[in-house]
Amino acid sequence: MISFASLSESQTEKLTWQNPTPIFNQKYDWLKLNSDEWLKGDIISMYDDELEFESDEFGILTFDWEDVSVLRSRFDQRIRLSNGQVVQGFLIVENGKLTLLSQGKEVHYSLSELLSITSSAERRIDLWDAKVTLGIDVSAGNVEKLDYFSTVMVQRRTPFTRFRSDLIFNYSKSTQEEESEVLSNSKRLTAYLDWFYSGEIFFRAIDYENFSDIQQNIDNRNTFGLSLGYHVINSKRILWDFTAGPSYQETKYSQANESTRSKVVSLSTLFEYTVSKVTDFVFDYQIQFVDDDAGARNHHLKTGYEFEFTQNFDVDLMLYIDRVAKPVSTLDNTPKKNDYRLLISLGYDF
Repeated sequence: MISFASLSESQTEKLTWQNPTPIFNQKYDWLKLNSDEWLKGDIISMYDDELEFESDEFGILTFDWEDVSVLRSRFDQRIRLSNGQVVQGFLIVENGKLTLLSQGKEVHYSLSELLSITSSAERRIDLWDAKVTLGIDVSAGNVEKLDYFSTVMVQRRTPFTRFRSDLIFNYSKSTQEEESEVLSNSKRLTAYLDWFYSGEIFFRAIDYENFSDIQQNIDNRNTFGLSLGYHVINSKRILWDFTAGPSYQETKYSQANESTRSKVVSLSTLFEYTVSKVTDFVFDYQIQFVDDDAGARNHHLKTGYEFEFTQNFDVDLMLYIDRVAKPVSTLDNTPKKNDYRLLISLGYDF
């Protein structure tokens, strides 16, 4: 009986499940989660304590950095540390430690020093993010008109820089045969390049805006500037930035063939909050202090929610407010100070 019990106990020990460790094929990057699940694919980036990883089977996935147990790269990765230093090499994250292999040498770092990870291949398309939204309203019957609204966002991030460009386009036209006319036609293109001095401070080395709006009598307005930025909060759920700096603005008006040039002081804030896994809140506000003959104060506000209902598709509910403190009069009338738009649109991320 004692022998039988010993044999049974020995067999039970042999049958105890052991989590398998994959053979690391160098064709892939490898990721292990705290749940003991393994994924093979491509490391895209790690920012704000979130890792983006692309799997051939599941597509692009985002994981909280605290859920990552093991991470191994097949190509060189650029690692930015909390002291501003950028180092490069094959990456291994395991047992709470970070190891870089470069030119036959191992260098070890504490995970608390890590700020970001990006591929060292500068041309990798995975360094780019983009989103396109589209909203259309066609009315017929007593009111016949076409409303068209679209936005495009493009962004590229590296350990030291962040480039972003946004385009907002709004068009509305009456489709009645007797009174066919354009009711609104506005466009706002912005582009900026941020250089991160530290985890909190960044310089907006390039800050450009092109704006036109027939309702505001603005045929074309260009603004060039630079600014200093500060991360008030930069966590995995909350991003809150402030920027301030000088600019130069030149405006050409639709009527009277007039134009103005003005010095500008720009202030802006961006607040993004992850409400849940499928809901994000955005508050993006900018004010430009300009000369009185250029409008005195130009305000632009975008705020609302983005609802993710599939991996790549969002539904956006956004309120846009544009205000000019002293609108420039046309030959016929003076434009109103405020413009409001509450819009629902479908967005695609890629």
